[in-house]
Parts: sequence; C-alpha cells; structure tokens
Amino acid sequence: MVPQRIVLVAHSHKMGGIERHVVSLAEALAQRGHAIAFAGPADGWLGERMAASGHVCVDVAMKGMFDPWSAWKLARFSRQWQATVLHGHAMRGGRYADWVGRWAGIPTLVTAHSTNAWKWLHPRMHLVAVSDAVRRHLVAQGLPADRIQVIYLGVPDADGEHAEPAARPDGAPLRVGVIGRLDPVKGQDIALGALARLGMAGPVRLLFAGAGSSEWTEWLHAQARVLGVTEWVDFLGQVDNIPQLLAGLDLVIAPSRREALSLALVEAAAAGRPCIATRIGGIPEVVLDGVSGVLVPPDDPVSLSEALSQLAGDADRRSALGRAARQCYEQRFTIDVMCERLEALYQKVVTGHREGVS
Repeated sequence: MVPQRIVLVAHSHKMGGIERHVVSLAEALAQRGHAIAFAGPADGWLGERMAASGHVCVDVAMKGMFDPWSAWKLARFSRQWQATVLHGHAMRGGRYADWVGRWAGIPTLVTAHSTNAWKWLHPRMHLVAVSDAVRRHLVAQGLPADRIQVIYLGVPDADGEHAEPAARPDGAPLRVGVIGRLDPVKGQDIALGALARLGMAGPVRLLFAGAGSSEWTEWLHAQARVLGVTEWVDFLGQVDNIPQLLAGLDLVIAPSRREALSLALVEAAAAGRPCIATRIGGIPEVVLDGVSGVLVPPDDPVSLSEALSQLAGDADRRSALGRAARQCYEQRFTIDVMCERLEALYQKVVTGHREGVS
C-alpha cells in the first residue's frame, strides 16, 4: 500500500448518508496511513465535523456548478498541500474534483451515490458506483462500463452493538426504527400508513431518526394525528450515534421510494438487525429477501403492514434474519473491504496518471 494524499471533495450543508460516509471514510483512510484533507463548505455539518476530527480543511463554497473562485481555491490548495488524488462525492463534489484535477494535473476519481443523477459525469472519469444499481443506471446513460467500479459503502464495526436486542416485557411494543433524513423520497408517510393499518396487532413503536425540512416534518406530525397513531410514534430528530440507536431497536424499516444503496441499512446489518425495505435501487444488494430481511413493493403500506405484523409476532425469525444480516455485513460491507478496494483504485489512478494512461 502506497500512502496517498487524498482530498475528499463534497458539497453539503446537512447531515445524511453521503456526509456520514465521507466522515467514516476519512477516519478509516487516515488510520491506514493516508493523509486526508476535506474541501467543501465549512458552515455545514460535514465541514464542521471534518474540522472537529482534526482533518485539514479548505472552505470551498461551490456555488452552483460554475464557480471559478471555488475551483481556483481548490486548485491552489491541492497544489500547495501536494495532493496525489482528488476524490469527489456526488454530482457537485465530482464536478469540482474533475474540473480542478484536469486544471491542476491531479488524478481524480468520483463516487456516484445516486440512481437518478448523471449529468455532470463524463466517459473519461474514473467512477465508483456505490451499488450495482447505480452502475447499471450510469451504463444506461451511456457511460462506459469499464470505467465504473462498484465499491459498496462500508461502515465501522461498533464493538458489542450487534448483540441481540434486549428482551421485551410481555405486551411491550416492538421497537422499529426508520433511519434517514425526513424527506418524501424516504417514504416516512408509508411507514405511518402501515402503522395505522397494523393497529394494536403488534403493537409497534415507530422511531423516526433524522432531521428534515420543516414542511415535510410538520406534515408527518399532522398525518400521525390524522391516522391516530401519535402515541406510537417518536420523532427523534438528528441522531449522531446510529450504532447506539440500533442497539435499542428490534427491527429497521426502509420504505424508500428511491435508494442507491442505503447507509442506514448497511449499519443495521452491522448491528445484526433484521430489516423490512422496499425492493428498489440498490436495497436488494443489502437486504437479501427472506434471508436477512424482507422486501416489499414501494408505496405499498398494506404489504409493509403485513410484513411488520408477521415479524412482530415471531422473535425467532427476527433473530435468524438479524444473524444473517450480520454475516452479510462481515462478507461485503466492512470498512476494511471498502478501503482495500478504494486503495487499489487510488493506486491505479495515480499510476496511470503518472504513466500518461487515462
């Protein structure tokens, strides 16, 4: 392994899966001997977290996709810091990493985190897809398959946090988590609809963990009142310690309408928690239907409610699914597996650049 000097480039002001991935990636790469810097807005959750973690940071606003001042600042910093590779994340981070890499002569790669975005990607880029679903999407848009490598998001293994959930007293509700920013694409309204259909058959306590826009959050609160499930729902807001949250849950559901992979589901697998999730995007690559969890159609509160009802009354099946989820994590989604594949790609990109091979 040749140590690299890596600038992680990402535009963000809120906390979500991409942001948490960048933080854990930076920590893991630093522990493996690489020098890490962060380029992005300093006034967002990600910028503040990277600075608090002790990483070198440069405040790059990236206002829109054509911000020469931000590109110049990033290029100047990358040269002065002697970066050996720029690693852009998502469309805007990828756009600026590629722009500056070509301008400053620094090898670059870009991670695509979405199954519905591709405009700012081009055939000469070295691309990382976070799932095979993302890779298929990019190939369908005309990007060359041989330039796209699937590297799953890895998460740290929280020691002891994958123990079996604590036993529930008789009649106590099943503790079910919906983890992710509050946004219509995450399908929290479907979870509420399923809970209303479930009634007291469970019973189930639904915990929403994630920040969101005030409009959608207010609508969800109102919908919970309309459906009569307020007493069975907790809105926790932004939760920083996801492993600790998962340790207190019996089950995780992800009723998403679109998902490239879902970091929350990977974290649930690491914690050994069974999941019910929609059969879309990269989710089936994390949740193996009938093996480590249950897959249901999107926008279908009836199917979600039925799956919840079945698992709520079957502790042995929940335990079996959770153990299989943990095995899936150990085989495919550890931080070491992700870093080893990224390190090999960094070396390939840097060597190719040095030898004049694009």
